[in-house]
Amino acid sequence: MSSRSPVVGIWDGHDAGAALIVDGKVVLALNEERLTGRKLEIGWPTLALKRLREQAGARWNEARFALSTSDPAKTLTRLLPSARERHYRLRRRISEPSWADPFVRGAKYRLTQWSGCAPLIAFTRRYAASQLGVNPALVSVVDHHEAHAAAAACWPEWETDTLVVTLDGVGDGLSGSVWKLSPATGALTPLLRLPGGVSLGLFFEHITEALQMRALEDEGKVMALASFSASLDPAQNPFKNWFRLERETSSGLPVLRCDIPPTRMRAAVERIVWRYPREQICRGAQDILESLVPAFFAALSSHTGIQHFAYAGGVASNIKVNRLLRLTPGVALLRVCPAMGDGGLALGAAALAWSQASGERVAPFTDFCLGPDNGDLARDIEPRLLAGERLSRPPDVAAAVAALLAEGEISMWAQGRMEMGARALGARSIVARADSAEARDALNLRLKRRVWYQPFCPSILDDEAPRLLADFRGPEDVNRHMTMGYQCNAAGRRELAGAIGPDGSCRPQMVAPDPANPWARLLLCVRGHTGTGAVINTSLNLHGHPVPDTQADILAAWRKSGVRHLAIGSALLTQGNAP
Repeated sequence: MSSRSPVVGIWDGHDAGAALIVDGKVVLALNEERLTGRKLEIGWPTLALKRLREQAGARWNEARFALSTSDPAKTLTRLLPSARERHYRLRRRISEPSWADPFVRGAKYRLTQWSGCAPLIAFTRRYAASQLGVNPALVSVVDHHEAHAAAAACWPEWETDTLVVTLDGVGDGLSGSVWKLSPATGALTPLLRLPGGVSLGLFFEHITEALQMRALEDEGKVMALASFSASLDPAQNPFKNWFRLERETSSGLPVLRCDIPPTRMRAAVERIVWRYPREQICRGAQDILESLVPAFFAALSSHTGIQHFAYAGGVASNIKVNRLLRLTPGVALLRVCPAMGDGGLALGAAALAWSQASGERVAPFTDFCLGPDNGDLARDIEPRLLAGERLSRPPDVAAAVAALLAEGEISMWAQGRMEMGARALGARSIVARADSAEARDALNLRLKRRVWYQPFCPSILDDEAPRLLADFRGPEDVNRHMTMGYQCNAAGRRELAGAIGPDGSCRPQMVAPDPANPWARLLLCVRGHTGTGAVINTSLNLHGHPVPDTQADILAAWRKSGVRHLAIGSALLTQGNAP
C-alpha cells in the first residue's frame, strides 16, 4: 500500500456513514440513512460502503480504512448489536421503555466517561477488518474528537494558523477539544481536551429528553422554543451554577468546569423541569450555551493570538450560539462544519488518515453535495409515472419552478448530487416563496408536520445578504451551508417573512449568483418575479424520515407529501389531484 492509496473513513454509530478520498480529493461521502430509509441509522454502514466500493472500482483493492471511536460504550454496542438497536428504538420513541432502561442508561453514562485504550483499539481494528474482509493492518482507529476536528478542518481553504474546536456529547471519554491546524499539511496538534464530565452536549441532551423530545434529534426544537420565553435574569437561571469557565494552571488555556456529575445530571434536570414552564427551561439552557461558548472562544483567541476558528461537534449545530461566536471580539473568521454532528465522523476519519499517510491535506472544497452522481434524475422516468401525474420537460426547469413559486405554489426540487448532512442546500429541497407566511404554514402543518415554533430557513443570493440582514458585515460573514444565525432588518422581516423566527432571526444559505448552477438560477428567476432572490428552503423529506436520493425514493416521498409539483432533473412533474 502506498502513501497515496485511497482512504475510506467509517462511522458505525448514531447517523452512520462512510467517506472515500482518492488522490487527496473527497469523491463520495454518504450517510447510511439515505440508503436504508431509517432516520439517523445506526450500525455498520453496509450499503454506503457498497456505493463507495462501486465508486472506487479497481482502486478499492489498494484502499486503507479508518474507523472512528473505540471507547467502552462503543465497543459494547459492537459486541451487542441488539442492545444498540434497542437504544435506537427507545431514543426515537419507537419502542416502549422497560424497567431496566434507567439502569442501562446509568451504565451508559458511566461508560462514556472512559476513553479508549490499547486493548479496545486492537479489538476495534479486528472488528472493522472482519466486517470489511481485510487484513487488520489496513485499518486504523481514529479518536472521536480528532475525527470531528479533521472534518471541521478539511473542507475550507485555510491560509493561516487556525484553532479547531469541538464541543459534543461524549466520545472516547471527551466532551470537547481544541487543536491547532497547520494549513499546509492538515496536521492537527492537540492543545486541550475537555473531559466527558463537562459536556454541554450531554446537558442539552438531558434537557431535550426531560421535555419529552427525542435526544440527539430534537435539540433544535429546544433552541427554537427558547425564543418564545421572556428573557431571564442570569441570577434567576435555574442552571446558573452548573458550568463555569476557568484557566488551566499549567497552560493558561481556558477550560470548562461542571459541578453536576454526569450520573446525576439527568435527575437534576428533571427536578428543575418539574418546576418551570417548558419555554423557560429552553431559555435557561440556551442562555448557558450563549454565555459560555462565546466566552470560551474569546479566551482561546486571547491566549493563543489566533483569530480563525473551525468548529464541529453536536453543540456546533446551535446556530444562535454560532451567531454570537461570529460576532465575538477575537473571532475574525468562523467556519462551522456542515456535517458537524456524528454524521461527519466518517469524513473526518478519512481526512485524518489521508493527511497522516501522505503528509498532505485533503484538497479543499466548499460544495457539500457529496452523494452519488445519479446523472439526470429524470432519465427514463416515464414508465414510473402513475395516473394523474403529468410530465413536462421545460427548456429551463428553474424558470418554470420560479413562475410557480411566484404564484404561491410549493414545489419539491431534486437536482444533481445529494447533500451530506441534515441541511437542504439546493439539491434535495422543498421550496416556496420566502415572503409567504401562508406557504410557511402549509409546509409546517400539512407537509412537514413539524412543531409550530420551529422556523424554516431561507436560501438567498449573496447580494441580498447586506440588504436583508442587519448583522451582515461583509465577505467574512458569507455562509453557504446554513450553519449560522443572522438577524433580519426591516426589509428582511418583510421579504423573508416565511423563513424567520419570532425574534427576527433566520438561518440563511447564501448562494453565489452563478447562472450555470441550477439552484442559483432558480433564485435569480425568483427575483425576476418577486424582486427578492430568496426562497423558503427545507429538506425534501417527510418528518421523521431521511432525505431520499434515488429516482424511485424521491417519487415515493413526493407522492406521500401531497406537494403538487416536483422538479426532478430535467423534468417537471405535477400531481393533478394534489392540493
